[in-house]
Amino acid sequence: MHNEVTASPGRKRSEASRQAILEATWEQLNALGFQGMSIEGVAARAGVGKATIYRWWASKGVLAVEAFLTAISPTLAFPETASARRDIERQIDSLVHVYRGRAGALFGEMIGASQADAEMRTAFYIGYLKPRREAAKAAFQRGIELGQFRSGLDLEALVDALYGPIIYRMLTGIFPLDAAFVEHTRRVVFDGITP
Repeated sequence: MHNEVTASPGRKRSEASRQAILEATWEQLNALGFQGMSIEGVAARAGVGKATIYRWWASKGVLAVEAFLTAISPTLAFPETASARRDIERQIDSLVHVYRGRAGALFGEMIGASQADAEMRTAFYIGYLKPRREAAKAAFQRGIELGQFRSGLDLEALVDALYGPIIYRMLTGIFPLDAAFVEHTRRVVFDGITP
C-alpha cells in the first residue's frame, strides 16, 4: 500500500530527498512528539530547504501523517490464511503492539491535533483509517464467504465493534489496553458472528 497522502503541486520529488524528509520527520516525532516536531528541524536533519518540504507536503500535520504511516504500515498488514478469524486476531495483536508503544502515543497526539487541522484529518482518513477499515471488512467478508462467519453482517458496524474499544482505550489512557481486555473484546465480537 502506498501511503503518500497529499502533495502540493510543483516539481517532481527526488526519491532520496523524500526518504530523507520522511526519516527525519519520524525521528523528530519519536524524539519530540508532534507538538515538538518542526519543519525547520526536519529540514535541517534531512539536509533540505523548508521550501522543498512545503512544496511536497501541504502542512506539518500532513507530513507527520505520511511519516507515521510509512513507519508503521508494514507492521499492520492483514495476513491471509485459511482462517479469517485468526488473520483478524493476528492483525489486532499487531495493532495493539503498535498502540502500546511510542507509535501509539504519537497516534493519540496526532489524532488530537488533526481535530483542528482539516488537511491532517483528511490525510489520516485517506492514508490510515480508510485502507485499514477496507482491509478489515475484506477479512470479515472472506470469513463469511468461507462459512466461518454468519452471512448478512453489517461490516461497517462490525469493524467499529471490534476496533472501536481498542482505539478508545488507547486514546483515553484511562483503562489498560491489556491482553485480557483485547481477548474479551475479540471473544464478544466473534461469539456474535460465528455460525
